[in-house]
Amino acid sequence: MTVGADRIYINGDIKTMDDASVAAPTALFTKGGRFVAIGSDAEITALAGPDIPVVDLAGAVVVPGFIETHLHPMMWGMWLSNVNATTGACPTIEEVIAALGERAATTPAGELVQAWGFDDSLVAEDRGLTTADLDRASVQHPIMVRHLSGHGVYVNSVALEMCGIDATAVDPEGGVIVRGADGVPTGELCEVPAMSLVYKLTPAVDPKASSLALLRAQEVMASVGITSFHDMFVTKDMYSTYRELEETGELQLRARLYLGHGVHDQLGEIPEPTDLVNVGGVKLISDGSIQLHTAALTEPYHDLGGCHCGGMAIPAGSLGALVNEHHAAGRQLAIHTNGDQAIDFALDAIAAAQAEHPETDIRHRLEHVQTLRDDQIERMVEIGVVASIFVNHVYYWGDRHRDRFLGQRRGERISPVASVVAAGLPFALHCDCPVTPVDPLFTMNTAVHRVTREGHVLGAEQRVSADVALSGYTSAAAQITGEAADKGRIAVGLLADFVVLDGDPLEQGPVDLSALKVLRTVVGGETVFEDA
Repeated sequence: MTVGADRIYINGDIKTMDDASVAAPTALFTKGGRFVAIGSDAEITALAGPDIPVVDLAGAVVVPGFIETHLHPMMWGMWLSNVNATTGACPTIEEVIAALGERAATTPAGELVQAWGFDDSLVAEDRGLTTADLDRASVQHPIMVRHLSGHGVYVNSVALEMCGIDATAVDPEGGVIVRGADGVPTGELCEVPAMSLVYKLTPAVDPKASSLALLRAQEVMASVGITSFHDMFVTKDMYSTYRELEETGELQLRARLYLGHGVHDQLGEIPEPTDLVNVGGVKLISDGSIQLHTAALTEPYHDLGGCHCGGMAIPAGSLGALVNEHHAAGRQLAIHTNGDQAIDFALDAIAAAQAEHPETDIRHRLEHVQTLRDDQIERMVEIGVVASIFVNHVYYWGDRHRDRFLGQRRGERISPVASVVAAGLPFALHCDCPVTPVDPLFTMNTAVHRVTREGHVLGAEQRVSADVALSGYTSAAAQITGEAADKGRIAVGLLADFVVLDGDPLEQGPVDLSALKVLRTVVGGETVFEDA
């Protein structure tokens, strides 16, 4: 990406998210990819030379560029070529089977047929897929359907047989082969260790396809105002794709990459961060998904009775060793923690690593934190751990969490943004695309109103103001990675990353932020999206 040309923007309503900003600025001057002046139209136009273009914003609102702190853009882009099994496309299991059958009819026998986005808790039949269901789509092909959470897959009998999974198969550590009452696998596999048993069926990833997938995702991200994003769980090949697209000038957004464990060793020496690509740290997945009953809780799941509390994808002892290794190496960790038991174990591991290596000063991240308790918030503040909150769960699964998975007390409190803010815990908001769609304004709106898919307010006391929600994608989001000196605000010296909107997200009274439209997205002074 080349540094954006010098430009002046006038006649705007600029929300700087900067406490030290001049009052009510209306104009910007960008030079060398950064903001060099902010003020009134008269002040800024006086700085213009004869060759500096002036852009009239026509009264539109300008906010800092959105920082999406947790998503999987390359995976999302790749999945888009598979059958769409989300409830938006296939509200019933019958429609999922029909869509798979159509794809199988045009796929050579023996080749894998894949789908993504199925959710047993949202589909009309209110159940998971079985081998019997998927065999109806085809017994001439192995079939794999990915759960929307990313923590499970469903396969047909052909796939089970090809991978040698039968009643004698042993659950791998951290994974679950779901079985019927007769002990025979149903075709559902939960968590990466179990899912990996059938991943051998997936074809090798073509580098060109990876590039196209990332570019497809980038186009959508730019259209919703994202200027920086954090890609979670990046492999060696994915890292290479980022570097190649940066070299060709096709990468336009700023990517902070969190590598899978072991990828640092595969890459050897990590190059210095560039304008667009920066290795931010390491992603660890400590537990599973609440929707699949695999997130690790301290209290049993509400709908299962008994004492089932889920479990750890990485046993506590192993998690401690991994955290200690990466902390000692000075790598920021982003640890997936949906359940409060997983949060406890992650905080224990971080505290132990800090005690053993006090010379290392780095703020680790906990990701999602669906069931975060007040005592855990206090501990995070105490030991310097930050939170990236998956607040979209309130809308998409809030009713299910309250009525099914967690019960009212825990369900009402999921994604406790207000408690986090009140405690002074650094935080950001995220979408975890493709688990939920990438749309920062929608995510902010969910944090403000906490309205579920079925129209209920979930945990009204956890609602936050629009300016707090906006900070979760701008100024606060930059703080959790130590990048506040470069991004997250509109201020002199910072990167000229900003978004132009057709309305004011900070307008007094109830505002539907999700109804706002992105008119322009600018990265380093260069427009990367403009509404037609």
